[in-house]
Amino acid sequence: MNPIQAYEQYIPFPLDDFQREAIETIANGHSVVVCAPTGSGKTVIAEFAAFQAIEQGCKVFYTTPLKALSNQKFYDFKKQFGDANVGLLTGDMSHNRDARIVVMTTEVFRNMLYGLSEDSSLLSQVGYVVLDECHYMNDSDRGTVWEESIIYCPDTIQIIALSATIANAKELTAWINEVHHDTQLVSSDFRPVPLRFYYHNRGEIMPLFEGSSHKLNKRLRAARSGNRDPKHHRQFQTSQLIEEMYERDMLPAIVFVFSRKGCDKALFETRKLDLLTREERARLKAEVAQFLEQMPFLKDNEMIPLLENGFASHHAGLLPGLKMLVENLFQQGLIKAVFATETLAAGINMPARSTVITAISKRTDTGHRLLTASEFLQMSGRAGRRGMDEVGHVVVVHSQFNSAQEAATLASSPSDPLNSQFTPTYGMVLNLLQKWTLDDARFLMSKSFGAFTVQRRLAPILKDLAERKGQLAEVEGFACPASLNWDDFEQYLKWFDTYHDQSRQVGVLKKQIHQFGSHPEMLAVLKQQEAERSQLQNNMKAMACFTCDQFNRHRRADERRFKLHRQVHKLEETLEAEKNYYWQQFINIYKLLKEVGYVDEADRPTSDGLLCAELRTENELFLATLVNEGCLNDLRPEVLAATLAALVNDSFRENTYTSIKWSAESRKACQNLFREARRIERLQEKHGVSVPVNVITIPCGLVEAWALGLDWDGLMASTNLGEGDLVRTLRRTSDLLRQLSRIPSIPSELGSCARQAVALLYRDPIRELDVLEDGL
Repeated sequence: MNPIQAYEQYIPFPLDDFQREAIETIANGHSVVVCAPTGSGKTVIAEFAAFQAIEQGCKVFYTTPLKALSNQKFYDFKKQFGDANVGLLTGDMSHNRDARIVVMTTEVFRNMLYGLSEDSSLLSQVGYVVLDECHYMNDSDRGTVWEESIIYCPDTIQIIALSATIANAKELTAWINEVHHDTQLVSSDFRPVPLRFYYHNRGEIMPLFEGSSHKLNKRLRAARSGNRDPKHHRQFQTSQLIEEMYERDMLPAIVFVFSRKGCDKALFETRKLDLLTREERARLKAEVAQFLEQMPFLKDNEMIPLLENGFASHHAGLLPGLKMLVENLFQQGLIKAVFATETLAAGINMPARSTVITAISKRTDTGHRLLTASEFLQMSGRAGRRGMDEVGHVVVVHSQFNSAQEAATLASSPSDPLNSQFTPTYGMVLNLLQKWTLDDARFLMSKSFGAFTVQRRLAPILKDLAERKGQLAEVEGFACPASLNWDDFEQYLKWFDTYHDQSRQVGVLKKQIHQFGSHPEMLAVLKQQEAERSQLQNNMKAMACFTCDQFNRHRRADERRFKLHRQVHKLEETLEAEKNYYWQQFINIYKLLKEVGYVDEADRPTSDGLLCAELRTENELFLATLVNEGCLNDLRPEVLAATLAALVNDSFRENTYTSIKWSAESRKACQNLFREARRIERLQEKHGVSVPVNVITIPCGLVEAWALGLDWDGLMASTNLGEGDLVRTLRRTSDLLRQLSRIPSIPSELGSCARQAVALLYRDPIRELDVLEDGL
């Protein structure tokens, strides 16, 4: 029996055509890129690789972009393949690392490839790596990780890249094929559950399109839009929409709201709805009670009563344990609607009959913008449960800022192309120089997806350059009646312009002599200028241009030629700079590292550079400098924790406050951070390096108070930070402390202090995820 037949006997459903094609590709020893709509069943292909790994006695690494998604896949695989066969690796824990199937974030895999992880030795046992949600390469903050993982992945490992639909899937496959090995594309636009689109306006859900076409519904075309709507129509009523969807049998639903405050507000508006059956309510209460036995400190959380009514929020401001509870209850059909930010669209398994998109524009750092086609597709693709729903429903809610036509355009648009976000970092440069020469590093830089797609990215510039060169050739083809070349004609133009300048000067001198009388010196100057002018005139008369009736046309052509030459030169400079963009960034960082002594004369990392290479943070140089300069020495554990909290660089919202006062020792330590930050910023500016050097002291007092034993309720009462934000800050601070405690080259006193600080921080709810993971 071949592997595919064995797998078909193992699964309880027939394979779709694209799933079979992808599985055959893997079975034949090829890497594969699978591009298919959200919810189409790409995970089945990854599960085949897991099945194969167990059969063949090798390992499969399953990588995801989010720790929450890693946790969920870990849980799913344990149910499917058994506890003994599944492990989990995160930045701060290792569970069953010797298992055949090991789940991790993509960053963990990338760090293994660089040799930054104690688990790097596992790579020799790996036969397959699954890069789930590979379209995350588009992520501006973290997209580099996917490119590095693909570039440095050993040829002995088969890559299985799973992506939502993208416009340039062939280009992505061609790149992986070039930098890795034989890679094939399997793409599909098949949706096992087709989608129907609706528009909600004035309390009514209407079809967005006419029939099966992509033509906007006539009723929506006729409706008023924008600010002309009465005020009470500008915001939809959440409870009214949910009730109407309930009557149409469109629940459960994921309602996407682009702010945490909006999610919680919508949840509060459902408090009077009662859509659960008696049996569902009993099951839900039992599940919540069981959860609270594990997490007793959450029993008074204000979300629990609303959750028991069959509705929930899901966003980064919530405690991770609560989000996991919501996901579990939703998967069981006990939550009728979850109000979520768009991060829920990233692949977390929460099957819904419907999705509601409450706005098709969102606020960014640079103002409001429309959703991209891919963002819209990712969210709408969450609708429709395979094997349960005949169709999935997507409801777009009217807003005063956008029209139904814009919604229809998004719903009918193809996906966006994948763009490279590749960016050299201090860690990348130092890790490459540990293994390769500068020439090797330049070659590796040229292997990035960004370098591969340079022709597409530069297509507008190339087109403009070709047009300018064509115009230049046309201008230079001017037919001079005297057959003069351009140099000779430009010489005539110089004489012509000088002659007219001299004529003006002669006229001015004659006028001055007439007004003020003759003066020997003025007469001498006049005589000299008249002689020079006469000589210029003789020179000009000797050329055919002097009497040519095409002179003005020829001159205009020359001016146009000069302008086009300048434009062509500028475009060529831009092209050259863009082609060498990544390498120039690398060299800028390399020169800075050399100046500070992190790279030696042989272009190898020094001991300080090796320490920097082992760190994982937003700016490795900054943290390494703090260690090497002794800025973190001689601090008490709670002060060290508070100081490092200033480096986690979380995106704290405007008007964030805390009433907790932090110690003078912590404030003094942070003053040292500011001083070093300014020095690093000046160095970076000198070398043209742009890496954030942030010191944000908002959480310092909170972290210090938590380390000193303040309870969670007391901590939350002193700030307006969301619980999830604070947990994330404390866990990121713990991660930095663990790094300092584990790196051998860190001074022993500092490492010991870091271990003590971790112990102070690591209590509920900071450790709640690990408690839940242990119970999975």
